[in-house]
Amino acid sequence: MTWKEADLPALRELKSTVVGIWASHEAMNDYNAGRAYTAAHQLYRARLRGRESKLPSLAGLDLDTFNAVQAVCEKLLASGAAPVKGLPGGNTNPISLESLVQYLRELARSVERHTKHGGHHGYLEFVRSFIP
Repeated sequence: MTWKEADLPALRELKSTVVGIWASHEAMNDYNAGRAYTAAHQLYRARLRGRESKLPSLAGLDLDTFNAVQAVCEKLLASGAAPVKGLPGGNTNPISLESLVQYLRELARSVERHTKHGGHHGYLEFVRSFIP
């Protein structure tokens, strides 16, 4: 998927949250990130469809990662993302629920793709190369 410049700040915040968890937990791998993104996608997709959203049944590092991702999602929905240095204006407005669901779906797919090509840390290594 091709992203617009307005999408990049929100995506950066979601990705940097996962990389931040990885920095403090050596045992983390792509599967933890994938489960967190997938669980968040399911939660917000249910909300978008007007259905009752239920919390996922995750534990340990999966739950920690999901909780961090969910906190960022709520922030993005409420106040938007901080501007990315070098991008004109950035995204400081709240994002739509529809956009958030799309971001989470694509991030989960990205984890699958990079894990297939780079192993258990393929996605995390790829994302870390873009996050300062």
